[in-house]
Amino acid sequence: MEQDLFEPIKSYFAELGYVCDGEVNDIDLYMQKDEESCAVELKQTLDFKSIRQAALRQKIVDTVYIGIFTPKNLYTKEFKEKIYLLKRLGIGLIVVSKRQMCAEIVCKPEVVELKTFRSRNKWKKAALEKEFSKRKVKSNIGGVTGRKLMTGYREDALLVLDALSQLGGESSPKNVKAISHVEKTPNILRDNHYGWFVHVKSGVYGLTDDGRSALTEFADSLKVLKGE
Repeated sequence: MEQDLFEPIKSYFAELGYVCDGEVNDIDLYMQKDEESCAVELKQTLDFKSIRQAALRQKIVDTVYIGIFTPKNLYTKEFKEKIYLLKRLGIGLIVVSKRQMCAEIVCKPEVVELKTFRSRNKWKKAALEKEFSKRKVKSNIGGVTGRKLMTGYREDALLVLDALSQLGGESSPKNVKAISHVEKTPNILRDNHYGWFVHVKSGVYGLTDDGRSALTEFADSLKVLKGE
């Protein structure tokens, strides 16, 4: 129950010198220390509704926390993404252990600037821009699931597939690479990610039925890739 969070969190802040009381104008736990006002919204879970309510409290209170029992998924990617939202909004998070009934601050109520997170994710940004610039056929429809995406890798695989077809359906990676101009041709043939290729014998690859079907399915994309 949310009310079970009250005493451990109140005790935590009382030890820090805050004067605390509950249910002050609908605020679960309201506190003051010197000139600072602080509010804690007690919740069962950390969800959009609780984050929204805490953000609205920021209009009238200096510092706002959300208080919950320590969740089992505290260290998961999903929960860390929620923490990211709290840090961007400057909302604190305090958790209470059900076993020990002691409170601990997981996230301080301080706004973390976006540039801080961007500096930590430079490699993701570089990968995003690389993938976008690599794609010649920009034909994907956003928001659609279960549809084959035209990625940079698929484009390279299509060029390798087309080159192998031009060579009669069987050839060596070296010859395929000479026509496809795809640097990773040997890897694409070997990995066979889409099931388009078959290892015929040492140093020779051929087309599968799926590969032949792909030539027809992606004919328009191949024209763009080849500049036709």
